[in-house]
Amino acid sequence: PGVTVGQQRLHVFQHAANLWAAILPSAVTIRIAAQFNPLTCNATSGVLGSAGPTGYQRDFPGAPLAGHWYPYALASKLQGIDTSPGDDISIQFNSSVGQATCLTVGWYYGTDGNEGAQIELLPVVLHEMGHGLGFLTPTNKVSGAYFNSFPSVYDHFLYDNASGLHWDEMSA
Repeated sequence: PGVTVGQQRLHVFQHAANLWAAILPSAVTIRIAAQFNPLTCNATSGVLGSAGPTGYQRDFPGAPLAGHWYPYALASKLQGIDTSPGDDISIQFNSSVGQATCLTVGWYYGTDGNEGAQIELLPVVLHEMGHGLGFLTPTNKVSGAYFNSFPSVYDHFLYDNASGLHWDEMSA
């Protein structure tokens, strides 16, 4: 639904937020800043979106793991209060999708899975919201260096088959 592209995008975005809220409830409001901007793209491939937490907290009262970074949304949820200044998550979506120089097919703004040849926005929004909620690691994947010298809570669940260790058990 929606008469304008903005209303249609907002409908998809709210639908995705409702889906996440149904499986990861929080008494604390999670604020998301989202915008459409040109992102890397050509006629056959491109970045559809990118997202992440706007910041992290660690060693707060009641943190399940000491010495680990928690994205703002998760840290606030665990503490039961809004502890982050401003937005918790920042998301961008590619505004160039559908142009001749960017994937040539446009966004589909429905939530019914009938995108046809278009690119369905809903799974992209769900995916990017997941990154903002903390399904990602700020640990440098090349050097192994932790973000500001500490692992993230997500690193506690990443397992390296070669070493037999979780990422938060490893050194750089």
